[in-house]
Amino acid sequence: MEVFVLSMDKMLPTISIIIPTYNSEKVIESCLKAAKNQNYPKNKFEVIVVDNYSKDRTVPIAKSLGAKVFLLSGVPSQGCAQRNLGAEKAELEYVFFLDHDMEMSRNLLKNFAEKVVETNNKVDAWYVPEKIVGNGPLWTEIRTFERSFYNSTVIDAARIIKKEKFEMTEKYDMKLSFGPADWDFDIQLKEMGCTFGIIDECVYHHEELVSLWKYLTKKTKYTDGSLIYQEKWKKRSKKAYNGIVSKQYSAGYRLIGIFFENGKWKKVAEGFHLYIAVVFIRLCVGIMYSLSKFR
Repeated sequence: MEVFVLSMDKMLPTISIIIPTYNSEKVIESCLKAAKNQNYPKNKFEVIVVDNYSKDRTVPIAKSLGAKVFLLSGVPSQGCAQRNLGAEKAELEYVFFLDHDMEMSRNLLKNFAEKVVETNNKVDAWYVPEKIVGNGPLWTEIRTFERSFYNSTVIDAARIIKKEKFEMTEKYDMKLSFGPADWDFDIQLKEMGCTFGIIDECVYHHEELVSLWKYLTKKTKYTDGSLIYQEKWKKRSKKAYNGIVSKQYSAGYRLIGIFFENGKWKKVAEGFHLYIAVVFIRLCVGIMYSLSKFR
């Protein structure tokens, strides 16, 4: 097996990979195997699973694949509390928040380490690109096309953060477990003056079990959290609300602006049929979100 080595091993950053789980037996094995098979020294990272008392085989699978497993009680979803507990248990320099249905590309940690060395460890938080693995080639192509426009924008959220910086934040807001907790945490980092970067390698986000209807109805679960999040930053920081939150919920930005800013219109022109499909899906999401506010 090829192993990534720099001239001085001590220069390599150490990373705690934190994965919240609940009844995740269908996806957790591929997630953990991808982590276990990283092209990176094994003594430089650890895998932490924080489980919300799954009723399936999630915990035995995680233990069998070498993850450190911690249990957290409470009515699902406890995603924010699980991430916070994982970070508390983490022993290394960086915390990497990975979803249970994500699979790391084999050289992800290697590429991250290269970026850290290149930037002299001056970057506090890192974005990780996503590629969608969907229910059929068309859904995969459409969703991956859409997601590629979000990298390093206000729609994105950092996944790898220096632990010392994480500990200076208010952590993940547990009122937003059903909502945009990632966006909220990103604003916390920006308010602290943290610096951001993006790596080249990706995570593969598995959506094979997600139909269009499931995707749309899933978004309505976040309505209450979204309203809490918007009200929170409207009261706390006009700068953050006007510069970030309002854009995240702006139809103009989500349907047009994010696809054409910074020269991205060229990619739209090359895949215009995919753009039309994305606009249709985003319009459906917007309609479902609007209707859910009146339920």
